Amino acid sequence: MKRRQALAILPILFLYGAPARAAFDVALPYPTEVALSEEGEKGFVFRRFPGGQRLYTYDLDRAGRSYCNEGCEGARPPVIAPAAAKSMGEWSVIRRYDDRLQWVYRGHPVYSLFHDAPGDPHGDGEGGVWHILPYEK
Repeated sequence: MKRRQALAILPILFLYGAPARAAFDVALPYPTEVALSEEGEKGFVFRRFPGGQRLYTYDLDRAGRSYCNEGCEGARPPVIAPAAAKSMGEWSVIRRYDDRLQWVYRGHPVYSLFHDAPGDPHGDGEGGVWHILPYEK
């Protein structure tokens, strides 16, 4: 019976497999670790998936260098880039103090907020130095 079910699925995969694969071949204007979503008055914002936290910048960072290290990164995890990450559009990478790569948007290192969740934004403006990362054309 299982073999018969598997054979019945093959035509579906054949018919729909090529368009599905083509959809994944489209180059995104942002890293695959993040995604763009609409969020009310903020317009479009970048989010980190699968957790769905919003992305933030830190005013104390300078010239593509992260100053949110050790204790700071416990609450504000940096958005880590894979070792093979390459710059794309307005996104680039920097090497952190611990040798990991971090995503940077328009020259600003990007972070999430540990206790942030979809529908519960409370990190924007925190301490006067954290700001949500909006999408601006």
